[in-house]
Amino acid sequence: GADAQAPHSILSTELSRHRKFASLAASLDDFRMVRDAHGGTVNDVILAAITGGIRGWMLTRAEPVSAKTRFRAMVPMSVVADDGLPTSLGSKVRGHLLSLPAGESNPVVRLHQVSYALKDHRETGSAVAANKLADLPGFATSTFHAVGARVASAEENRGHQIVITNGPGPNDPVYMAGDAVSEVYPCIPLSGSRAVAIGVTSYTGKVFFGIVADRDSVPDVDVLAQCIEDALLELVETIDSRRGHAPRGRQRPAKK
Repeated sequence: GADAQAPHSILSTELSRHRKFASLAASLDDFRMVRDAHGGTVNDVILAAITGGIRGWMLTRAEPVSAKTRFRAMVPMSVVADDGLPTSLGSKVRGHLLSLPAGESNPVVRLHQVSYALKDHRETGSAVAANKLADLPGFATSTFHAVGARVASAEENRGHQIVITNGPGPNDPVYMAGDAVSEVYPCIPLSGSRAVAIGVTSYTGKVFFGIVADRDSVPDVDVLAQCIEDALLELVETIDSRRGHAPRGRQRPAKK
């Protein structure tokens, strides 16, 4: 259950005054392909990739990982229910506590466990789909992340070890001072004793991860970012056989 905690040291610390930031960009189509092959939602695949990334990162640090290793994540989600903090949109953001199965070695089983844990949220009828959220007039991704961070901070006593906000961005480019914005990386503040916070935004066919970490306890935050990318690749490779080829390696897509 959610009470089976991972080793206390890796995501919990006494915060220093210093932070490190790592970013990761991936193709939204990769997440959609995994969803189409294995079920669930794009959000499930994103959370499964983060879970696999945390697992891989722990292994690079020679941290003990057992089949029962789990982390409690606070995942703010948009709802239309009466509880939760209001945003400028009128929809609400409510903190959803999720147990991330970092001890599970099989990437597809990890994804199914995350999907199952989030199924209750989707079936309440109060969940707001990402595409509907992004289409709301005046919706600002930054507002969602800011409200999500406040929700996580307000629900301090629920004992979560990491905050993960995932807000959809527009499919069409937005412009600043006449130039199209090419990349958007959320930056979620750390609070309590949590050493890592992850913000995720989809925008113009890409998924952008912004990872904030305590510099003293997580100097290797760039390794965590690489491990999340590897975990996504691992999920994609579970369906490559269906597409008739199995590309391997870490060649990143060329930046446009």
